[in-house]
Amino acid sequence: MKKDDIFAVAVVGTIGAVAAFFAVNSLLGDLSSKSVTFNLPTTITTSLAEPDPEIFNLEAINPTVEVYVGNCRDDDHNGILNEAELEACGESGLVTDNLGE
Repeated sequence: MKKDDIFAVAVVGTIGAVAAFFAVNSLLGDLSSKSVTFNLPTTITTSLAEPDPEIFNLEAINPTVEVYVGNCRDDDHNGILNEAELEACGESGLVTDNLGE
């Protein structure tokens, strides 16, 4: 490139940078004059609500809401329907331990 080309690229770049600075400054305004106000909450208590025993069941393996399909109930709250609980709801013959073999 010639000296004139390099000078022209430098002039155009400088003018573009100065124009971009003033354009952004006019759109955003003076940032030092901006202020922000915060509203702090006035009522903060130290008391805790009692957790819902339906959701937080301490006797369950997974302390979430217990969901059972059908009319079977997990009477011993271990998270597994054993043979006696399946017989009580009439579904003992439906479960097999051979994994489809």
